[in-house]
Amino acid sequence: MAGVTKPKVGRVAPLELVEAALSGRIRIPRFQRSYRWEASDSERLFDSILRGYPIGNLLMWRKPAPAAEITLGELHFDAPERSDALWVVDGQQRLTTLIGALTASEHTVDRRFRIFYDLREKDARKRFLSAPHSQNVRDHWLPVWVAGDNRRLIAWQRERPWLTEEEYDLCDSVATAIRTYEIPMYEIEGDDEQALREIFDRMNTFGKTLKRAEIFQALHSAPLDVQPSDLDALRDRAAALDFGDFSPQLLMQSVMATRGGQVDRDFRQEFKDNEDRQQAFARTEKALRLVVDWLRNEAGIPHLRLLPYALYVPVLTRYAALFGHPTGRGSELLRRWVWRGAAVGAAPQGNTVALRRNASAVHDDPVASATRMLGLLPIGGELWKPDLTQTALNRTQAKINVLGLLSAHPVLLTPATDSDGNHYPAGTRLGDSRLLVDMLNSGNSPLQPLVSGRTMAAKVLHPADKTGFGFFSEWWDPAVLRSHCMDERCVELLDMHTTESIDEFLARRADIMTTVISDHVQRMALFGFSDGPAAETLFDEDLWGDSTDAA
Repeated sequence: MAGVTKPKVGRVAPLELVEAALSGRIRIPRFQRSYRWEASDSERLFDSILRGYPIGNLLMWRKPAPAAEITLGELHFDAPERSDALWVVDGQQRLTTLIGALTASEHTVDRRFRIFYDLREKDARKRFLSAPHSQNVRDHWLPVWVAGDNRRLIAWQRERPWLTEEEYDLCDSVATAIRTYEIPMYEIEGDDEQALREIFDRMNTFGKTLKRAEIFQALHSAPLDVQPSDLDALRDRAAALDFGDFSPQLLMQSVMATRGGQVDRDFRQEFKDNEDRQQAFARTEKALRLVVDWLRNEAGIPHLRLLPYALYVPVLTRYAALFGHPTGRGSELLRRWVWRGAAVGAAPQGNTVALRRNASAVHDDPVASATRMLGLLPIGGELWKPDLTQTALNRTQAKINVLGLLSAHPVLLTPATDSDGNHYPAGTRLGDSRLLVDMLNSGNSPLQPLVSGRTMAAKVLHPADKTGFGFFSEWWDPAVLRSHCMDERCVELLDMHTTESIDEFLARRADIMTTVISDHVQRMALFGFSDGPAAETLFDEDLWGDSTDAA
C-alpha cells in the first residue's frame, strides 16, 4: 500500500472553510459523540480570531467521498461525489462552530451558532456573546454572519444611521479579522494510518478534541459510504442537539404529529414518495430544534431525561411546526401546561390517549391551542407538594425534584472534570458546566449520597466524587449552603455525627427542599392564575375606534 505523503501545510481563512464546506469538499464523519462545544466556547473562539490569538491547527485527510447528505451545524444539503474531499481528523469542533456561525441567520436556533459582537460593551473581553433564539437581539449587536459578508454588513450599517464613528471602526475590525484570519491546516494524502496517528498525537489542539480511537473508528466505518435510513438520520441530528437520546418511537411520533391526524397511526404506509418523506423529516427536524431550545431556555428543562413526560416532545413538535418558536402568551401557557402536567399528571387516561388528545388540540392559533391543552389536564394542582421519597429518574416526581433543586443553582463542593477534560473548581455552579449533561448522557444519576437515607434530603445534586463529600464543615458560606438546600444549622447537625442529629438534619433539610421545589413548580406552573388570551387582547381596537378618528 502507498505510504503517507509529507503533510501539505497551508493556511486557510474562515470564509474559505465555509466555501469548501458548502461545496461538499469538507466532510465530517458521523462520530459516535455529537458536537460538544458550549456557547461560551464559540464566543471564545471568535474572540481569539479578533485578537489574532492561535486557535490550533486543523488536520485533514484527503480521500474520496461519495455523494452524501451533509450536516454541519444547522446546515443540511446534498453534496456531490468528490475525489478530493477533506475528511476532518482533528478540528471538528472548531470547524462546526465557524461554519455554523458564519452561515447562520436570524432563524438559527442553536445558541452556539448565534454569536454576536456587542458594539457598546466596554469590557473588550465580553464583547462576543451568544443569545438563544427566544431572546430579543439588541440593535447594536453585530451578528458574525453579517460581519463575514461585506454587502450584508453595509446594509446592516445603513439601517443604523445612529452608529458612531467608533462603532463603525469596531464593525470593520470584526469583519477584517473574520476575513483575514489564517488557520494552519495540515492536509495529508495516503493510507498510512500509523503516520496519521503520530501526527495527530503531536499536534497541539484547541478546544475539546476527540480520542483518536473514536476518530479512526469513525473514518473507517460503514456510515462513510452508506446512507442511513431517514429515521436513523433524524436520530443522529437530534443527538447533535446534546439534549439526550431520542428513541425511534418518539421521533416517529413527532414526524406523525407534524403531519396531523392520529399520531400513533401506521408509520410504514405514511408517505407518498421519497420527496414526501424527506420533506416530512426535514420539517420535523427543524421543529425539534425549536422545541429543544424552548424546553431549555423557557421551560427550564436541560435534558431529555429530566422531561416529565415523553409525550411533550411530539405535541410540542407539532406546535413548533405549525407556529414556529413559541413566543409571548403562547409560550407562557405552554410552560404552564408542561409544569402543571408534571405535577398533576399529563396523561390521566394513559400516554396514548393523552398524546392523541393533546396533539389534536394544536391547530389554528398558538394561544388557543395552548389553552385547549391546559384544559385537558386534571385540576387540583394548587395543593401539590413534592414527594421527596422519589429519587429514581424513571419517575416523574423525581424529575420534578431534581429540576427544583437545579433552580437553587447548586455549586460544586469539590473540583470536577467533565468528559472533555475541562476542569471546574469548587464553587462553580453546576449549571455553568456540562457536568450535569455528562451524567445524564451516560445514564448515571446526578444525585449523590450525602448521608444514609432513601429520600432526596439524604442526597446532593453533584457529580460523583470517589473520595466522598465528608461533611460540610468547611462550607459555612450561606450562599453555598443555600444552593444545596441547607443552612448553618444543617451543618451543625451533620457535624454531631449521631443518629439523632442525622434524623433532625434530614427533617430540617426536607423542609427546606420542599419549599424550594414547591416554589419553583409554582413559578413555572402558575396554579390559580387565569389562562387563555392575555387580558389586553380582549379589547379590539376596531370596536372602540381610534380617538383621532372620533374627533
